[in-house]
Amino acid sequence: MSASAAQAADALDVVERYLDALAAHDHDAVAALIAPAAFRYESPIATIDDTAAFLEYIMMTGGILRGITRRQVFVDGDQVCHWLVLDTQVSERVSTRAAQWATVREGQIVRIELLFDPYRWRLLFDAGD
Repeated sequence: MSASAAQAADALDVVERYLDALAAHDHDAVAALIAPAAFRYESPIATIDDTAAFLEYIMMTGGILRGITRRQVFVDGDQVCHWLVLDTQVSERVSTRAAQWATVREGQIVRIELLFDPYRWRLLFDAGD
């Protein structure tokens, strides 16, 4: 296996374990996969440049997550892009199509960009950046 193929396989493994931990509501496992410094998260609802703040945000918002369906994945070196369906429930069950682009360095995620239509979610969560 070439160095770039090994890097891609390692990056995919880290992001897959992150998605599994999110779906299982295993916040300790999520925390272990996020870089403790120089981390950035961006979505239509929030932009967070602090690992502790991101983990707090995930704990707050993660309770509504009921499942993650992986429809497709693309990997290029340390970049992993998933096409996902996020199943959530507050008062009603909602499925949201999303694309997640993650960057992995030294076995931890340093950047996540999550893209989705935020219409329903802006009503539930603070939309400030």
